[in-house]
Amino acid sequence: MATAIFGAYILITSYHYLMSTKNPPCLNGEKVEMATARLRAFNHKHRFAIITELLDNGGMNPTRLAANLRLTESYIMEHLLVLQHSGMVNSIDLTDEVRFVANKRAIRKVNAALRSFTEPF
Repeated sequence: MATAIFGAYILITSYHYLMSTKNPPCLNGEKVEMATARLRAFNHKHRFAIITELLDNGGMNPTRLAANLRLTESYIMEHLLVLQHSGMVNSIDLTDEVRFVANKRAIRKVNAALRSFTEPF
């Protein structure tokens, strides 16, 4: 029991030490929301499959994506809109169709951030 209390005391004092700065950390709510949207985009098997398909094959329309992934086109469109909102996918309006492409720059940034979070302190 004493060990648990002593351990909790060390944890609280070390946290207090880390947080006792002249400039406390400030979180930008808008950036946190965007980061959350991007992580949610990756944390879904079909959205991840869509991104992978776009990276492998370049720009594709929803019909072709649906055929390649064996999913309905309306379901693909729902996920493409989520991916577009999160910045992981961009749309290109052509005269006869809309193609979607993976935003490689955003994907590289997310991968780098994920690597930094999984590294030990």
